[in-house]
Amino acid sequence: MLTSTATRKSVNRLKEHLDMMKQELNMTNKQIKQLENKNTTEWESLDKVGGRSIDDLRQHENDIAKEIVKIQKEIKKSRSKTLLIAELAVLPAIFLLIFMSGVTDNLLDSPQNQVTQMKSRYFTENLKGDTVDVWKSWRLTGTTLTVNILKSPRVTDHQLDVIHNAVTSEKTAEFDDSIVHKGPRGSSSVYYQGWAGALKSATNENTEYRIPTNFDFTDTQDGVGDIIITLSNIKDSDGYTGYTKSITEENEILKSFITIYDISNLTDDQLATIVRHEFGHALGLGHSTAPEDLMAPTIDMTIPYISECNVDAIVDLYNANEGKQTVCKK
Repeated sequence: MLTSTATRKSVNRLKEHLDMMKQELNMTNKQIKQLENKNTTEWESLDKVGGRSIDDLRQHENDIAKEIVKIQKEIKKSRSKTLLIAELAVLPAIFLLIFMSGVTDNLLDSPQNQVTQMKSRYFTENLKGDTVDVWKSWRLTGTTLTVNILKSPRVTDHQLDVIHNAVTSEKTAEFDDSIVHKGPRGSSSVYYQGWAGALKSATNENTEYRIPTNFDFTDTQDGVGDIIITLSNIKDSDGYTGYTKSITEENEILKSFITIYDISNLTDDQLATIVRHEFGHALGLGHSTAPEDLMAPTIDMTIPYISECNVDAIVDLYNANEGKQTVCKK
C-alpha cells in the first residue's frame, strides 16, 4: 500500500498532468475555431493550423477529452486512498485511548454515558440537476449599466482590454458536454466569452425587469458608476482572488463593488475568468453547485466561460424570482 506522502505526491503529479491537458484542450479548441472562421478562399490556400487539418484537430480534441476524464478519475481514486490511509493511521491511537480510559461494555450501555452529539461528513457529486443561486436584481429604466474601473498605477492597457472583453464580448464557444460530464460525447453546449453576449441571449425571454445588455465604461476616481471595479496589486489576506459587495434595498441592487486582487500576477485567462465570475455576482447571481461552472466558489479553468445555466439563472432572477435557485438542465 502507498504511504500517505507517496499518495499525495501521486495526486500532485496527476494534477500537473491535468493542467497541461486542459491547456492543450483550450489551444486545440482555438485552432479549430480559427479554421472554422476561414472563408472559402482562405480554405483553398490554408486549411491547416500547425500542420494539422480540422479533422485532425477534432480527433485530437476528443483524445484530450478522454485523457482528462481518465486523469480526473485517477485523482478521485488517489484521494480516496489518502483518506483511507489517514483513517487507518489514527485507529491505533483511538483503540489506545479507549483502553486507557477503562471503558467497559456496561459503561457504554449506561444512559448517562450515551453520546449526545454526532458529526458526519457528506459529499455528493451531482452530474445533472446542479443549481445556481439567484439573489437580487437591478431595476433599470433602460438597459445600460455604468462600469467604473479604478486601477492602480501598474495596471496595463492590455489588462484593461482583457477586462473590457470579459464584460462586453458577444463571442461564443461550443464545447462537448463530455468534457465536464454533462452529457454523452457528441452533445454540446454553448458558452459565452462575455456578459454582453450572455445577457442579450437572456433577453430572448420576456422578463418582468429589464436585463442590462449595455455597459458604459469610465475611470473617474469619484465613485461614479453602477458597478465599481477596483484593480489591486495587493494579495488578499484570506487568499481570495476576487470579492464582490452589493448595496441593496429590498430586492433591488443599487450599487456593486468588485475588487480583483494581486492583478500583476494573474494571466490574461485568469484575469478574464475572475472578472466574469465577480461580474456575475454584481448582476445578482450567487454561487453554483456545479464544480466546473464559472459561478462555482472555486473556479475550474476547464471551461472558464458563462454557461447556459448562468443565462437561465439571469432569466429567472429578472423574472422576479429573487432568493431562489435555478436548476441546470445539464
